[in-house]
Amino acid sequence: MGTLAGTNAIIYLGATNATPITETFDLSIETTTDFADDSSHGDSWRTFIPTLSTFKMTVNKHFDDASGGGVLQAAVIARTQMKYYLYPTRASSTIYWYGLCYLGGGGMSMTLEDVIDSTFEAQPISQPTYVHP
Repeated sequence: MGTLAGTNAIIYLGATNATPITETFDLSIETTTDFADDSSHGDSWRTFIPTLSTFKMTVNKHFDDASGGGVLQAAVIARTQMKYYLYPTRASSTIYWYGLCYLGGGGMSMTLEDVIDSTFEAQPISQPTYVHP
């Protein structure tokens, strides 16, 4: 498999059974690690050790009232623990991220000349897992 386009990405979310989220147009996940300076006398270069890590996942989607458009917003309001599975491409079931999160954000952007959009951000409950061949 070579370079991939994001057109076939898909995310599954759910409290009990994760189901595909429709009308997504921007999915992203980012992992970061903080580092503490552990330099000491006698060192000629600064050295660092990893400390805490986190991730941020964003789901941007067009609002769709015909296919459970309010389900994610309801999960934000209820502070529901969600399972997630994020696949960079639907063509491969062997490359994906998964874990547990809470959704934040939500709401809707309703500009005059555009479709209604929603943005959700996931906050981690547990360390994410990245599966790859």
